[in-house]
Amino acid sequence: MVARTVDARGKSCPMPIVELSREIKQAAAGEEVVVMADDRAFPSDVEAWCRQTKNELVAVGPEDGYFRATVRKAGR
Repeated sequence: MVARTVDARGKSCPMPIVELSREIKQAAAGEEVVVMADDRAFPSDVEAWCRQTKNELVAVGPEDGYFRATVRKAGR
């Protein structure tokens, strides 16, 4: 279930990750956050961020002119 969406299109690094971090802090464990970003570094940035924070990267890939990532908050 996707509970939250972050539209970070038009924002460059590190803002998509900053906004994801802010949103995931407000999410409950197990909730998903979808992030839309058009910064070319975003896919590798979100992968690294998920590894560091232990949140689950459910999916990341290109959409129509931007990248879309789904992150599930870790915990119970």
